[in-house]
Amino acid sequence: MAENVSTDTDELFVVWQRGDKYGTVALVITSSYAEEVLTLLTEEVVSAQVAPWADRSSASEALTTVVAVAKDSAAWAAIGLALRKFFDRHKGKRIKVDENGLAEAENYSAQDIERIVQVLSAVEQDGTDA
Repeated sequence: MAENVSTDTDELFVVWQRGDKYGTVALVITSSYAEEVLTLLTEEVVSAQVAPWADRSSASEALTTVVAVAKDSAAWAAIGLALRKFFDRHKGKRIKVDENGLAEAENYSAQDIERIVQVLSAVEQDGTDA
């Protein structure tokens, strides 16, 4: 399943699967989003951490496994709420870049747009493609 993830994109990829231990769930997620998911889980008082083992996919540098502890129904509900917040936050995001730089961005925070502009500026200065 995860083998089809491209390492040169920032596409959102999440797989929910049973953890290796009882009462855990493993979230295999695009690496660039792992810290955000960990933060949201922490805000919902869910014990979670990046898995210490290597990811099971051939694209392991693009994916990170976050393991959350879910030993009761309240923890499962909290995990669901954290993931709902995550997906709501990324719902409808769209960006368009043309030869002049950032042309259009929808549903991004000002902080995100600033970060995107900085990356585009760095790419332009280096003369390389993102």
